Amino acid sequence: MMARRTPVAESACTCLLLFAAALPAQVDRLELGLRLRAFERELARVTDPARRDPAMVEMNLAVQSFFRLDTKAVVQAIDRANFALRTEPPDADERHAHTLQLALTSRLIDRASPAATAELRAAYTIDEEPPGDLVLQIAAAQHPAWAPVSVRIGELPQTIELPLRDLPAGDHELRWSISRGDRELVARTTALSIVDDLQARLAAVTPDGDREAKPTIESATLRAHARTLLGMTRRRAEETPLPGAVLLAEAEALAKLPADSHWFDATRTGQFWLRVPVGSRTMAVRLAVPADAGNGERCPLVVALHGAGGSENLFFDGYGDGEIVRLCTARGWLLVAPRVEAFAGSDVFALVDALAARYPIDKSKVLLVGHSMGAAQVIAAAVRSPRRVAAIAPLGGGGNARGAKGLAGLPAFVGVGTRDFARSAARSLATALESAGAASQLREYEGVEHFAIVQLALPDVFAFFDTTLAATPRK
Repeated sequence: MMARRTPVAESACTCLLLFAAALPAQVDRLELGLRLRAFERELARVTDPARRDPAMVEMNLAVQSFFRLDTKAVVQAIDRANFALRTEPPDADERHAHTLQLALTSRLIDRASPAATAELRAAYTIDEEPPGDLVLQIAAAQHPAWAPVSVRIGELPQTIELPLRDLPAGDHELRWSISRGDRELVARTTALSIVDDLQARLAAVTPDGDREAKPTIESATLRAHARTLLGMTRRRAEETPLPGAVLLAEAEALAKLPADSHWFDATRTGQFWLRVPVGSRTMAVRLAVPADAGNGERCPLVVALHGAGGSENLFFDGYGDGEIVRLCTARGWLLVAPRVEAFAGSDVFALVDALAARYPIDKSKVLLVGHSMGAAQVIAAAVRSPRRVAAIAPLGGGGNARGAKGLAGLPAFVGVGTRDFARSAARSLATALESAGAASQLREYEGVEHFAIVQLALPDVFAFFDTTLAATPRK
């Protein structure tokens, strides 16, 4: 078992993991994210705890490898966890196919380019001879008229050219698969964004000069979009597929916006990557605004704080493959996931105030959920401003609530797995919350490890939130 980590230690891990892709012979963050999502989807389909149990053992190993910065071991353990959820074990061909990863040299390219370039390489190696007749096929999921690329796999790493003829401008999902004969061994997806006049448009949305003394959400987001888009044209991989064509069009609208005008408000619904001014800095967040948010009234806001090594994308795309987005959308609630930066903490309520100036948020119905390091941040926020929180749900982590004042009656759902290295910390937290007078309940999930706790606990968390909001508000 892994030694218990303090929030400070987890913050240090965050710093290191943000640079994991730059370490030699490591797997980049995008590949980690894609494989994690595949596991989360498979986990959602398996409801039998006995079938889940071997997968939890492997995911526990993946978490330990993650904190050791051994990303090759992480993806290998995630693959074993996926295999463990299946009814039939994989054969040698499948095991080899799953070791492979496809990486685009650029995820944002000009439509005038004759081709995009991808590289096929091994994420990790196994002690078996690879089959010599594997075939890679790449197709555009939404554009069947684009002729699929099919190549025989040779010596790795292997460069593949993807002709862009007949593939229109826009954000595309590319499906790639590895086959042997008529048998498909593995299928995955990646993303490619194609735009017209790329360089000129990038130049037009890149702000000149120094940052403003008082940035707005629009001006700060424009700068962030410009950096993100430039990164998408290079080898650097983000931890989740990004809609480059959409982000570029949004940046162009922001660049043309008159000073002090608002672009981001309740009239625009969907998902957004924002930079929100908070005090002397700006906070990177991902925001989901349902089409019926509030229905003309102010509505609850869920603030989701990720664990060490993650980002604002983790709750949206990682944990439960975005389960929290579906749960909020079904209720017409807003959802925001800020990037919990190392050592800087997260000024949750300044963020809430900034968003409430633009969106129909009921500030008496702010709900906090956090995982691991994010769980500790949830507790810190509640202790700091207990009257600004309607309910909290720390998952797979602890936090300092000893001797805290003002928590009397605060509804708290503490969730942890029996295989979680943070189990004792979660138990201590539940005891401290009870001692402080909070309306705390502890739920331990049998056989569940540190990461899967989020997906498996979220339905219970939202049932708890529903009950809390339906009850008489705290006085």
